[in-house]
Amino acid sequence: MKSILLVRTSAIGDVVQTFPVIEYLRAKFPAAKIDWVVEKGIAPLLRQLKGEVSERPLVDQVIEVEFKKWARSPWLAQSRSAFKDFVQFLRKDEYDVVFDLQGNSKSALITMLARGKEKVGYGWNSVREKPNVLATTRRFEFPLDLNIREKYLKLVQSYYGDADPFVSRGISFQLSESEAERLRVLLQDPVMQHHLKLMVAVGSKWNNKKLGDDALISLLKEAQACSNAALVLIYGNAEEKLFAEKLLSLFPANAIAVGELTLPLWQALMRHVDGIIAVDSAALHFAGTAQTPSFSVFGPTSAHIFKPLERQHHAFQGPCPYGKTFHKQCPILRSCATGACMRNLTFEQLKSPFSKWMEELLSQKLVK
Repeated sequence: MKSILLVRTSAIGDVVQTFPVIEYLRAKFPAAKIDWVVEKGIAPLLRQLKGEVSERPLVDQVIEVEFKKWARSPWLAQSRSAFKDFVQFLRKDEYDVVFDLQGNSKSALITMLARGKEKVGYGWNSVREKPNVLATTRRFEFPLDLNIREKYLKLVQSYYGDADPFVSRGISFQLSESEAERLRVLLQDPVMQHHLKLMVAVGSKWNNKKLGDDALISLLKEAQACSNAALVLIYGNAEEKLFAEKLLSLFPANAIAVGELTLPLWQALMRHVDGIIAVDSAALHFAGTAQTPSFSVFGPTSAHIFKPLERQHHAFQGPCPYGKTFHKQCPILRSCATGACMRNLTFEQLKSPFSKWMEELLSQKLVK
């Protein structure tokens, strides 16, 4: 196998969940040329990827697309010219195989335009959007309730006839000098010297994925009561910063608020905490790459499908009070007026699974 193209353009969480695929391919084909098509905003992240056991870059070439930008103004000459340039760049190489990991109409267009001897994707019952099957020449079916990381990895493994389990060794990022310096400063903070450190990263761009403030505050009080845990409060926008400041006022001696983190720096900081509290968001998926234990709360998406696979990752699934059922994602995730599956959760519902996770963290600390 001399050359491979991966098509998974967005979003950041989905791209991160695809990382085991690139690890597997680089381990299986150390000398192969492996390229990846991704949205421009995510491209810098892929260029900083490095494997824990591979000296060669995991991705040889990152091919940028701007479908979101082009879709907003397809009539502009600038958009048409940029798309033409993208197609010319995409087609300059022929690949032994193209893997369409995304499975929708947008990725189908890229897969069709790419030059590949074989084009691999999902079958009719597994694909996200049916037109995608027109772009592929080899297709594989998988159970609807398969964890998303397993689905991505098994698609590639199925093509190669490989049924052996693949264990990720972990992926990290090459930090810039400024990122490395800021990490050094953060690690010198007194809060980072505590015996047990919990990162609190519960932000999400979807309001209906957010845990209610009262339930979260009660969880953090429980963590401090049973372990005197230090809190590393992560924020990504002005609203999250205000909430982090509120938490600082509640836990003035044992907390630090950290914002304006690049994704590589965020992951590096994760490696220096003992656990992460999150919802279904980029923070949780980065926890999987950092191999740091997590406790996450799900509502309008499936914990079974989206949580990190390893046993140190615990998740709680909030019940829908309206009786909605789904395999992967609630059909009214974006339109539900109440978000009650998350915001109506109480500390009493979360206490038992959270306490079990905390007990595991504390026992691991004692072993170390």
